[in-house]
Amino acid sequence: MKGKVVGHSIPKVDAREKVTGQAKYATDLYMENMVHMKVLRAPYPHAIIRKIDISKALKVPGIIRIITKADLPELKNFGLIIKDQPALVGIGEKTRYLGDALALVIGEKESQVRKAIRLIDVEYDKLEVITDPLRAMEEDAPKIHENGNIVCVHKLDKGDIVKGFMEADLIVYNEFKTQHLDHVPLQPDAGMAVMDEDGTIRIWAATQWLHDTRVDVAQALGMPVEKIRIIQPTIGGAFGKREDVIAQLHLAIAAKMVKRPVKTIYSREESIISTSKRHPIIFRFKTGVKKDGTLTAWEATIIGDTGAYASSGPAVVHKGLYHCTGPYNVPNVRGVAYTVYTNNTYSGAMRGFGATQTAFAYESQMDIIAEKLGMNPIELRLKNAYQVGSTTPNGQVLYASVGVKETIIKAVEAFERQGGVIK
Repeated sequence: MKGKVVGHSIPKVDAREKVTGQAKYATDLYMENMVHMKVLRAPYPHAIIRKIDISKALKVPGIIRIITKADLPELKNFGLIIKDQPALVGIGEKTRYLGDALALVIGEKESQVRKAIRLIDVEYDKLEVITDPLRAMEEDAPKIHENGNIVCVHKLDKGDIVKGFMEADLIVYNEFKTQHLDHVPLQPDAGMAVMDEDGTIRIWAATQWLHDTRVDVAQALGMPVEKIRIIQPTIGGAFGKREDVIAQLHLAIAAKMVKRPVKTIYSREESIISTSKRHPIIFRFKTGVKKDGTLTAWEATIIGDTGAYASSGPAVVHKGLYHCTGPYNVPNVRGVAYTVYTNNTYSGAMRGFGATQTAFAYESQMDIIAEKLGMNPIELRLKNAYQVGSTTPNGQVLYASVGVKETIIKAVEAFERQGGVIK
């Protein structure tokens, strides 16, 4: 087995623990004297909060504490790239999506907490809800964040785009759109936290970036980093979703305030509403091509909906721009990418990190071009595919390990062996 991995069945190091039920996930955690926490989410995706009345909820037997922004006005925003997400939205502040947290309800039993959360009275003034990034980019659109709805703009310029289109025999323009996609890991979002006697907060939660989460939680709470410990239990799926801070910060706040171990488990509905998704992206492609199938120019406008908060949006949408021509040689490329706030659930990392949505768009564009030229789509791809020495739209020269043509040929052979017919 030594030195031979590819093509062999390798025992998974944690398989026995998982199949025998010995593995401990965040939902399995328990400590003596532990209490339960639920989050009151925004009643409306874009609104000014006018009142949060917790008086009735506090009377529910077993309720220990209800925490609102008024208890912790010093809390700082958090976020992976831009610190734009509040831990709690307070009175006079604005909700930006349905996952925004208004209160943390803590009680002896989960059933008591669920009952109390329904008794919290919230008054709010509705604002226009913006779900379309194109509407968000209009000059008269309400600002979701103080600095405007366009988070960032990235540009790309290679060769001479005007010359490239002049050399083309055919110019093809199309628009493609992708949709939100949830990661849906089998394990629900969950965690537990406790504050030790020396003031250190220990947090157990399914997470991918322990170091970043630790720093982000510490800065939001105004605590030294060494006073935050993130402990990774067995994780039941992530796929990029758990790069973001999810329950960790709320657990830390609750543990600090009640001085007891605190646990939370999200419902599937709460997870769908409040945690990150794959970015929906609009692609507008204009492509120049000669009669023999040679690509001469590619112009791309990319608009990524990052939802209410930036998360990994600036990097994901930027990456989508860099992949706009796919694995195909195009000497003249111009592109611009906009990452845009809306009132949708925020978008973040997911497998492919922007390349997946872009692949759908550029491969669709290649199929349409082939059809318009009356050309076999495989022939079109092989004619333009990267090889050693090719240059990507952002100027990277590919020196080695460029197997696009071989991959296409092998895929076609496998497809045809199974009876497939390429038209």
